Amino acid sequence: MKDAPGAPRTRPLSIQEIRDHYDQFAWAYRRYWGDHIHHGLFRTGLENPQQAQEQMLRHCAARVGLQPGMHVVDVGCGHGGTANFLAREYSCRVLGLTISPTQLELARTLCGSMDGATKFELADAETYEFRAGRFDVVWNMESSDHFFDKAAYFRKVAVGLKPGSKLMVAAWTGSMQDQLIDNIARVFLFPELWTMAEYVQQIESAGMKVVSCEQLASDVARTWDLAAEQISESRWLLSILPDQFREFVDGIELMREGYRSGQLTYSVIVATKV
Repeated sequence: MKDAPGAPRTRPLSIQEIRDHYDQFAWAYRRYWGDHIHHGLFRTGLENPQQAQEQMLRHCAARVGLQPGMHVVDVGCGHGGTANFLAREYSCRVLGLTISPTQLELARTLCGSMDGATKFELADAETYEFRAGRFDVVWNMESSDHFFDKAAYFRKVAVGLKPGSKLMVAAWTGSMQDQLIDNIARVFLFPELWTMAEYVQQIESAGMKVVSCEQLASDVARTWDLAAEQISESRWLLSILPDQFREFVDGIELMREGYRSGQLTYSVIVATKV
């Protein structure tokens, strides 16, 4: 059983616990988030969730200068929604990495008609070998939050990128000195969250140059308001589900509080290998 929100973590978080979470929650993520497991970018507030999620992808693709033929590695690829979108909309070749066998199967099914433009591997990004010169873009859409040693990961990425290639990190950001942020990290199985400044420092210490930083909390917060509405409409379902699903619902309210208070932010950071 996971620790309750607000309670101290009673044992170290493990990669297996994170893997199990995404295996067990795959149906829930698809029910409430669709094929994309990430925040939406709500510019007008009138977008539906899928439109907002695809708007986020277009925004990040523009930030890295995505072009046809580029080779992208989607680190923490979820159900393959991003890989499908980038291959279809930008004519990129995309390799998706996931630690979840369930996600791997869903991603391969979703992208089965992409004529080889997408490929997926079961792999832990923190131990994955980023071979020099292989990728034009390393894409981390809300996956670095789960990493145990982010600084070491960025050093690996820097070695693997060729000069001029890009790293894109979209991440939940906040200070672990704030109890609310610590609670969010615990509920969503993050070893720790970083501030934008901590990301920038470690990315540049790894040998890359940060070329853009954005804080988009006000544009993404509606993601969780919509999630709360959907949960409210299916409240009956929670009564028959295991405890971890009810804990996840508690996490939705923590996210809303985090964005309302300003303690939680959402950062999009792009760096290049110089």
